[in-house]
Amino acid sequence: MQLIERYLQAVKFWLPKKQQDDIIAELSEDLRTQIEERETALGRKLNESEVETLLRQRGSPIMVANRFLPQQSLIGPLLFPIYVFVLKLVTLVSLIPAVVGFIAGIISRGLGHVVGTGWTPPFGAIASHFWNGWFASLAVVTIVFAVLERTAAKKQLFEIWNPRKLPPLRPAHAIPRANSAIEIAVYLCVLVWWTANMAAPLTIRLGNLHLALTPAWSAFYWAILFITLGSATVSIVNFIRPWWTTQRAVARVLLDAAGGVLFCWMFEAHLVASLSWPSATPDKAAYAVAQLNIWLARIFPWAIAVTLFFTGIGVWRLIRTIRRSGARAMHTALV
Repeated sequence: MQLIERYLQAVKFWLPKKQQDDIIAELSEDLRTQIEERETALGRKLNESEVETLLRQRGSPIMVANRFLPQQSLIGPLLFPIYVFVLKLVTLVSLIPAVVGFIAGIISRGLGHVVGTGWTPPFGAIASHFWNGWFASLAVVTIVFAVLERTAAKKQLFEIWNPRKLPPLRPAHAIPRANSAIEIAVYLCVLVWWTANMAAPLTIRLGNLHLALTPAWSAFYWAILFITLGSATVSIVNFIRPWWTTQRAVARVLLDAAGGVLFCWMFEAHLVASLSWPSATPDKAAYAVAQLNIWLARIFPWAIAVTLFFTGIGVWRLIRTIRRSGARAMHTALV
């Protein structure tokens, strides 16, 4: 019955990840045994209202999960899972302004609006503000929960609940929205930095060393830009509709494979056109370019291994998504 599945899902949310499967399996078996005993006594199937009454007697999901959690001192086991969840939420909310400031700093630097030679002044300030704000927020949350732990009203917060208001079941191949949010933030940072600093013609300056790339870099620049845009689009869709579909899993595999091909190709494309430094002679510079391209080519087999590894992860995700979609379709047809 879906009400039971929703109840188990709600309990699972508050359990430690390493213990979730074992505890939910035990609780599920216990619930189903209890239902079977009542159905045997009544001589019929329980209706939804009777299942709801059984779940109310069992207790709210957070209180049931609390029985399996370790004892805590400052924050008790009843409030501890909510406390951890709020800490994660506060961390995510605190991180958003830091990411926005980081992107703004990259744009400003790319447009030449940041004075100085290093990245430490703007980004050091951003990191400092994030750390101070995050630490203060965690302290406030901890104080609030510590006070709430010592009030008599805490149990009343969880005794009044309605099984019919449990969250709907998530697909088996659900995607945590936090993961998608982090991916989106990373892709946005990469896109802004890439467009601001890596457009062809490109000369990389490392102190007194100047490294110029060949015109072939332009093709790599645009290809990587479009692959990153595609990956960001998949992450945005995953955030809005947080479960894997076959189409999105295929898109992610193709994007990862395309990115891997480019990654490998860069080591064989002889992209370094010239090297220069204050004491360099033409012969020394040409020799350095040749040696650099040779060493990049030697890394090529390792690049292939890395590409195959990450592409394999995507293929395995695709296979699991197809299997789960097929099993779900078969279950629906049988029902």
